[in-house]
Amino acid sequence: MWIAFEHRFWLFLVLLIPSTLCGIFNLYQFLFDRILRKGLHNHIIILLNLIGLLYNLTDIIWFIYFYRNYSALALTKEFCFLWFYSDYTGFLSLILLGTWAAIERHILIFHQDYLSTKRKRFLFHYLPMILILIYSLLYYLIVYISSSCRTNRLYSRPRCGLAYCISRLQLVAIWDNLFNNIIPTFLIVIFSIALILRVFYSKYRINQRFRWKNYQKLTIQSVSISFIYIVFYFPSMILNLLSIVGALTRSASDLYSTSLFLSYFVPLFIPLFCTISLPELRKKFQINHPRRTNHIAPQFAKNNQLNTIGFQPYS
Repeated sequence: MWIAFEHRFWLFLVLLIPSTLCGIFNLYQFLFDRILRKGLHNHIIILLNLIGLLYNLTDIIWFIYFYRNYSALALTKEFCFLWFYSDYTGFLSLILLGTWAAIERHILIFHQDYLSTKRKRFLFHYLPMILILIYSLLYYLIVYISSSCRTNRLYSRPRCGLAYCISRLQLVAIWDNLFNNIIPTFLIVIFSIALILRVFYSKYRINQRFRWKNYQKLTIQSVSISFIYIVFYFPSMILNLLSIVGALTRSASDLYSTSLFLSYFVPLFIPLFCTISLPELRKKFQINHPRRTNHIAPQFAKNNQLNTIGFQPYS
């Protein structure tokens, strides 16, 4: 099933507005609320929201322009590199950070002794995120500089055709497919399912109500974020794996293209799911946007009526 550019334009545009608003709201609450900011379990969520917001305000907008005009926003080599680099770097960091988020929830729930000292917190909490960001920033920069793709620019193709050129580099394509896409995505699925099983097993085996509330909160956070990757990114990686082993038929090529397009919903839905799934943000959102309620006041019957009290809302 092929999705026309016009439909892609409207899908991105409709989702971009609420996603951007939720991303700004989430970051404001996380960064200016000291309790939320200091929570270790929120740090990976802050990074996902920040990178997702930057990605949406750059790449998604550039894709919206491309789907509307069938051309790159700026016909220069500098913009082509910026589009390619921000797209691939941003998405790689989202995938790897999402993978680490699924893994780290096991540490936060079941291995809290790993975070008991400053040194352990640096090794098992901060260092993985730092390494992921450094790797994401450097990898495609090195690939681009060391390749011949700098001279190949097709302004009528997404990212000026640079992504297609990079994918033809055999070693880069193998590393990208396996270590930057397929393996991280499968790890998200495996660790998310394992977390659910471990939490429920601990609940019924240990039966500690107070801790179960904490487990439930962290589990919902992890599963909500992982759900986005599983729904919008995992199918494309299954088809990608079938393509590598030669099991993907020609009739499935349009389906593969559509699945790659749907993977761009990951950065669009991350801010939305964070606002909905995290209880701290949900409460703050309800405080800032209270529901409209009718004010009820008693209305006493007149003397010639029954001695009853009726209630009607003020208009």
